[in-house]
Amino acid sequence: MTFTTAVSDPVPPSAYPSFETVSSPPPAMPPAWTATVLLHPFSPPLSTDPKPDNPFFQLCVANVACVPGKWFSAQVAGCSYGRWWYVVTPEGTKVSTDGGRTWTAIDLGWSLPSDWFGAQRSSASCVGSSPLNWMAPAPVNWWKIPVPIAGSPPAATWLWFDSDSNAPVRMMFGEGPPKPTQGDPTQLAFFQMWSFTYFPTYTAHDSEEKAPARPQDFTTPTIPGFSVGNPNGYQNFTWNTNFGMTAFMTPVNENYNPLPTRVLYVWKDAPDYQSYSDRAQNTLMQYNYNSGEMGAQEALLTGPAPNGVQPPPESGTGFLINFNWDGTSSCIGGSQFPFAQEPPDWVQIPAVEGTIQATISSNPVIAPDTTVTIFSVLFPPAPPNYPEATYLWTWYAPQNATGTESRPVTFMQSQSGVNVGTSLALADYYYYEAFTQPIDPSNFDIPSACGIQTQKSALRRRLP
Repeated sequence: MTFTTAVSDPVPPSAYPSFETVSSPPPAMPPAWTATVLLHPFSPPLSTDPKPDNPFFQLCVANVACVPGKWFSAQVAGCSYGRWWYVVTPEGTKVSTDGGRTWTAIDLGWSLPSDWFGAQRSSASCVGSSPLNWMAPAPVNWWKIPVPIAGSPPAATWLWFDSDSNAPVRMMFGEGPPKPTQGDPTQLAFFQMWSFTYFPTYTAHDSEEKAPARPQDFTTPTIPGFSVGNPNGYQNFTWNTNFGMTAFMTPVNENYNPLPTRVLYVWKDAPDYQSYSDRAQNTLMQYNYNSGEMGAQEALLTGPAPNGVQPPPESGTGFLINFNWDGTSSCIGGSQFPFAQEPPDWVQIPAVEGTIQATISSNPVIAPDTTVTIFSVLFPPAPPNYPEATYLWTWYAPQNATGTESRPVTFMQSQSGVNVGTSLALADYYYYEAFTQPIDPSNFDIPSACGIQTQKSALRRRLP
C-alpha cells in the first residue's frame, strides 16, 4: 500500500523503487582481491592548510589490493595533487609519497582488513535487493551496519554488493572517522576516511596463491572512462521547471531503512507566478520498509515570490508532515522546519561553488553507456572535524551538448548528521520525467494538520 497527495499525482505507484527480499548472509571478504576505486572526501581542506600531506580532502583514485589478515595495499592518486602509497600489515601501517622508494611508519588508527563489515559483521543487516539507480539494471544488495555515537542513535555505514557475485559496488560512511586523519580500528581501514566510494573494477581470488603478488612498484591508478575535471566543457545544469522523479532516500540513522520517494517540482517564471504553489516541491517518502506507526512523510517546500511580486501566504517556507497508517497526521513548519524550495539553478549559486570535479564516460559498472559529471557542492560545516565546510556530491548525466539539461543519478551529503532534519544523506534516482502538461496545483496543497486553511484534497491511501 502506498500514499499519494492527490488523485492527480502524475507519478504512478509503479514508478517507485522497491526491494526484493535477501536471505543470504553478509558477504565474506575473499582470500585475496584487487580493485580500483573512486573516493569522495567528506570535506575540502582547511583554508589554513590547502594542500595537506594526505589524500583525505580531495577526490582520489586508488589501486587497492588485499590478502586479508596478511597485507593491504592502497596506491592513491589525488585528482588535485599528490600520490600516496599505504601498506598495512600485522606490524602496523606505513606510507610512501615517492612511489615506494622510502617509507614512514604512521599511526592512522587502522586495523588490517579481514572483513568488509569491520568488527560489526554480527550487527549487519540487509534491507533487500534493488538496482542502484536508473543507469544500472543489475540488482545489488543493500547492507548497513551500526556505528555507535554517544548520546545519539547509531549512525549507519552502507555497503552495496552485486547480488550475483557479491562484488562490492559502493560504500557510504554516514559518520566520518574519529578525526579526519585518524581512523577507527573497528571500521574498515582506509575506506572509512572517505564518505563515498565506488568500485569500477574489482577482482576476487578464491585463494592467496591465485592472487597477484603484493605490489612492489607504484602503478598510477586509472578507471576506464574517468577524466579529472571537465574536459568536455559542460556547463552547470539547471533543473527542468516542471518534472517528477522517484528515488530511494537512504538515511544515516541506522534505525531506519531507505524510503521509496516521489518528488514533484514546479518553478514558474515571474509573469506566471500567482500562488505559492507556482513555486513548490513535494517530496513524498514512503515508510514501506520500516516498522512503526508512520506510513509516509511529506516535505512540502515552497519558493520565494519573484522580485517585485507581493509574496502570497506560505511562499518561501517549508512543512514536514507525518502521516500514520491509522489515518492520523502531524505537521511542523516555520522555524521548526526552516527549509524553502531551491531554485532550478541552485548548483550555480556562488555560495555553494558547484564544481564539476570529474567526468565518467561509458564505464560498464558505474556509468554504462552514459556520460556522468561528478559535482562537488559546499555544504555547512560539521564541527569539530570539518569546521569550515562539508561536501555534497551529486552525479548528473548530461542530456544535451552543453550539460545544462542533465538527469540526476545520485545525490549524497557527507556527514549529514544523525537526527538532523530527516537524517537522509543519499538519494539514488530511478524514474524521471519532464512533464509537458503543468502539474496539478492540488499536489502542493498544505494538509490540514499544518493548521493552514488551503487544503483541497486530503492525503489518500491507494493500492499500487
